[in-house]
Amino acid sequence: MTTPILSKLNNLPPSFPQERAIKIELIEGIPIFRASQIVQTRIETLLNQEKNAQLTQLEQQELDLYEEIDDYLSLVNRTIRNLCTNPILEVS
Repeated sequence: MTTPILSKLNNLPPSFPQERAIKIELIEGIPIFRASQIVQTRIETLLNQEKNAQLTQLEQQELDLYEEIDDYLSLVNRTIRNLCTNPILEVS
């Protein structure tokens, strides 16, 4: 069984901007990838619509794709953080 985070991302949400979709922040000297403000605003809009009314099928698919992207960013960030905080020791 393949976990969703290890599966291949097949599409990007239709509203996903081609540029400036991801920003990089330094947190304690470690680069962290985050969704840009544009993407965060779209996700918040979809989540608010979901709370106040039912999303259309396309909107739900879009929100699901954003969730997949968030899973990938979390995986990348954990991997980078682990590599930065626990460097691999070289064997002589």
